[in-house]
Amino acid sequence: MKQTIGICHYRIGKTDGVSLEIHKRKKALEQLGYQVKLIAGPRSIGTDYVIEELEFDNPAILKIKENAFFKFKNFDSVTVFRYYLYKYTEIIKQKFLKIYEKENFTYLFLHNIFTHGRHIAAAKAFCEIAEETKIQVIAVNHDFYWIGSYKDIYKPQIPFVKQYLKKYVPPQTPKIKHAVSNSINQKALEKRIGVKAFICPDTFDFKQQPWMKDQYNQDFLSHFGLKSNDLIVLQATRISTRKGIELAIEVVKQLGQMKKKLVGKTLYNGKKITPNSQIVLILAGYAEEDSLDYKRRLQDLIKKTGIKAVFIANQIGAQRRREKGKKIYSLWDTYVYADLVTFPSWWEGWGNQFIEAVFAKKPIIVFEYPVFRADIAKEGYQVISLGHKLKQTKAGLVTVPELQLKQATDQTISLLTNKTTKQLLESNFRIGKRYHSEAILIQQLKQLLKR
Repeated sequence: MKQTIGICHYRIGKTDGVSLEIHKRKKALEQLGYQVKLIAGPRSIGTDYVIEELEFDNPAILKIKENAFFKFKNFDSVTVFRYYLYKYTEIIKQKFLKIYEKENFTYLFLHNIFTHGRHIAAAKAFCEIAEETKIQVIAVNHDFYWIGSYKDIYKPQIPFVKQYLKKYVPPQTPKIKHAVSNSINQKALEKRIGVKAFICPDTFDFKQQPWMKDQYNQDFLSHFGLKSNDLIVLQATRISTRKGIELAIEVVKQLGQMKKKLVGKTLYNGKKITPNSQIVLILAGYAEEDSLDYKRRLQDLIKKTGIKAVFIANQIGAQRRREKGKKIYSLWDTYVYADLVTFPSWWEGWGNQFIEAVFAKKPIIVFEYPVFRADIAKEGYQVISLGHKLKQTKAGLVTVPELQLKQATDQTISLLTNKTTKQLLESNFRIGKRYHSEAILIQQLKQLLKR
């Protein structure tokens, strides 16, 4: 009889990095002979079990977050707040234990449950589950609330929250193994709780068939009002402040100003740029509710710069499907039609869209975020660099030095039109396959599943 493994997160089945990594782990664990069950909140696709209170935008969970980190205002006392928090901890715990009674999990992978400020009730629930059951819990920590892009957001408002976080976010217990996606987080966790976590960087299935034009996606460009000779710049990430998408807008603006250097040229992939070709930024990722203001600021910047940009997240999914008669393209379909991929994030736990662009053999524009500099660059990829220095704008966005932006634009035009670019992209592909293939993921999982 197959052993059963549970994988749990707040949301599953989307195009965000954690959802994509969960999908890869599920596939790899099944190849290793395990049965895998997915558990998440209600705004998920493809889960086996739903726990309503795992959704971080659930009003009760939002209330806990707001009072814990932003302003303590909705409770008469800390005692009342603690009772409210523990109530939802117990609800999550008991709902999971009912699932456990049915599935008898041998292992449980918890993604970001012990790391995030947005849902601290879940942390205590699963810490108690680890202590009280025979499940071997593996905490996969993609982000930590006290470093990177989150450190200025999650600031405890009362001493009780500080104590709670010290105990549960993340917990230190032999019943829980910790894994992280990069060396920066490994050092941060060791400093905080004295545990040296196992590093599991993002991986990808490099053995799969290349993404191609086919019968399903052949209408992709025309569906979004684009032409076959338009220069397509893909921003595949979610819309979130730390993704630095305003830098992609600036790059497209610069390319537009230098379009004459492209007109009449044939790109590395055979596309010919003509006077009526447009340079188009496609934004394929969705915005969560707490990022809607950022999305509006991006829209204002797009209007101000006058670039052509298309938001297509409402018709992009992790997999192809039809929803209420509407065609949903997969995230992979967007790469098929991209001539260039922008990855201007200033903070990432690792960077799914980077390795996807490597697999798709597309030129990549990268802002050299800390994990890229610490862990990825040394693998030897050739990218178009936006440097590693940022400045804040009056609109609350970020920018890079003008000279760096110009150099990146010049390099972009050169790469797009150079006959040797295909060789460079093949080299990137070989590097990615060497360090981040599915075989590497399986090795990682075997290490984590050792008792």
